[in-house]
Amino acid sequence: MAAALKAPKSGLLELRVAVERWSRVLAALSGDALTVSPAEASEESCKSKAPAAAPLNGEPSSLSCPNVPEHISSVKRTVRVTKQDVGGLGISIKGGKENKMPILISKIFKGLAADQTEALYVGDAILSVNGCDLREATHDEAVQALKKTGKEVILEVKYIKEMSAFFKSASPGVPPVMDSPPSTPQKQPDPALTETRTIPLKMCHTTRKQCPPDTEDRYFEVVSADRKKSVFLRAKDPAMAQSWYNAIQTASAALLCTVKDDLRALQPGLDIRHIGWIIEQGSERPVLAVLTDRDLMLYSSLPESRESLNSPDKSHPLITTRLVHSGPGKSSSVQDSELTFGLRLGTKQGVETHLFRVDTAKDLSTWSHLLVEGCHNAAELIQEVTTACSWNGQQCMLSVHIDNGFSLFTEEAGVRRHILLQQPFERLRMSSDDGVRMIFLDFGGPEAEIQLDLHACPKTIVFIIHSFLSAKVKRLGLLA
Repeated sequence: MAAALKAPKSGLLELRVAVERWSRVLAALSGDALTVSPAEASEESCKSKAPAAAPLNGEPSSLSCPNVPEHISSVKRTVRVTKQDVGGLGISIKGGKENKMPILISKIFKGLAADQTEALYVGDAILSVNGCDLREATHDEAVQALKKTGKEVILEVKYIKEMSAFFKSASPGVPPVMDSPPSTPQKQPDPALTETRTIPLKMCHTTRKQCPPDTEDRYFEVVSADRKKSVFLRAKDPAMAQSWYNAIQTASAALLCTVKDDLRALQPGLDIRHIGWIIEQGSERPVLAVLTDRDLMLYSSLPESRESLNSPDKSHPLITTRLVHSGPGKSSSVQDSELTFGLRLGTKQGVETHLFRVDTAKDLSTWSHLLVEGCHNAAELIQEVTTACSWNGQQCMLSVHIDNGFSLFTEEAGVRRHILLQQPFERLRMSSDDGVRMIFLDFGGPEAEIQLDLHACPKTIVFIIHSFLSAKVKRLGLLA
């Protein structure tokens, strides 16, 4: 018994070519690209380009094709076909009792279910479907029998080479017969879609889309890593849209190691922990986030040169970054299901807050975990931060060290000369700041609270102190 062979994902979808204009397309997913072609392209290309040996066409000449094995002629065969959600069996039929002909396969549509079996041929007579005898069936009876089948279809077929003449409806003495289309009607290709569109999967951005007034969640969009190519697609139902989304995401994820290797080749020694697309709330702008051992870098597209890699749109040091929110977004009628994470950043201009959206719970979990872990690892990696300050009217330097704690010292020519104060982290009872330039550290000793003028916004140092403390707590095996 012939069985369907597993092939790359393919099927019929609709492509948006204008705001309210859709065109049916054949989508095919390979290991490194998503290809979208006009729905009729497979049939037409076979007529004009395919070699004579190709079994995937609807032309009469293919019935005498030498690639149809000679041993199958006039031999009954059983073929199992797994129907696709869109496109059904992916065949057209001719013939029927009223035409004094058997039910014949006249076309096999490339990429669809029948094609994927590699066991059916144009010119096969369908003798039965799931045990229902079609040898005396009319054309309409055969169409209905094929439509009523479930997901798994068992076809009993026989290749009849002598019936090739009946595929030429214009042949003398042969009555014209009607084709039955696949279960999903095929539209003529739109003039704007005469060329196949290909989206490379390497670091492509795939999102589920809502397109009012349709509330059935049938849409998804795929955009290339350079943001120059995109396709906005619609499936027949949410389940199919999710299936395509999952398949594209899985294929793209399989290429992540290659993406990281390419970036490391541009910048040897770059330690990339994670990379992915996120949406910044407010601007609704997709950004490519690259998480290294020290920084979270944001790009508008995948860097293709060392210069672009070293020039991110934004760069946030992890040691001054804090995850403050991870979960569903604020409740609203449209955005109940949105998944977001929020970051607070200690900068020289003060505290910045950024909210980012991701598509899946897995993405949310990954980013949340890696950002918290990244903050701790950055603290362990950096170990010490120093900054100029004033204490009791004296110019000095403040050192914050993850192990040695706090030190105030004077410096000459870059060399520490005199230690003014030294306290371990364990003695710190409280810290606060005025948000402008002053930081207050209470060690509980005779000095009580010390006041330091940092000559700039203190938030960067405040966030670093908190990162060191959090990393020290993590060392103890506790959640910070």
